[in-house]
Amino acid sequence: MSEKITGEEMDSECCDNLTPEVTTESSATKRARKADQSKGGHLPRTLALIHKFITEKKVIVVAGVIIIALLIATTALAGTKAERCPFVHSLASQGFACPDFWIGYLGKCFYVSKEERNWTLSLETCSSFNASLAVIDTQKELDFWVSMLNSNHYWFGLSREDNGWKWSNGTEFKTQFPVRGDGFCAYINGKGASSTMCSMEKHFLCSHPERL
Repeated sequence: MSEKITGEEMDSECCDNLTPEVTTESSATKRARKADQSKGGHLPRTLALIHKFITEKKVIVVAGVIIIALLIATTALAGTKAERCPFVHSLASQGFACPDFWIGYLGKCFYVSKEERNWTLSLETCSSFNASLAVIDTQKELDFWVSMLNSNHYWFGLSREDNGWKWSNGTEFKTQFPVRGDGFCAYINGKGASSTMCSMEKHFLCSHPERL
């Protein structure tokens, strides 16, 4: 007689037959997946390192270019200043000194204003610097300032009184150079010394002797 196989025994045999194969496939799949993940994990990391290296290298190159450009610009600017300001020279070796941002020339210190004032206020501003509106002693000195100031207008220390021109310190003007115009206050422009109304606002030029 044939033996009867119950449902539970049939199910058990099916599971026993399938389990090894399923288990084997699952393990192989896991190992493959781990291998893929391992390979895949190294690749992005390598790419990231390469990208970082390239980026850092680009930053270094750009920084180097900027530094070189700044050095070239600084050198060019220094050369330009030297060409435009030949009168700015060191007085330390001669034992003389001018205040910061003042210009030493022919034994005097000069202040060239950026602001504009009328003649009287310009005189007061110079006095606050322990100076006077600039005294120009010779035609050579006037020519120098004419060439340096170009066509801009700058008050200097001459004013007209009843008996003629006088310097702001009270000394008499000895006609070292001509002063054009019929005004009562003198200024320097690109043509030389001129005069106009003292109430007009212009830049101004202060001076005092160089000090030991």
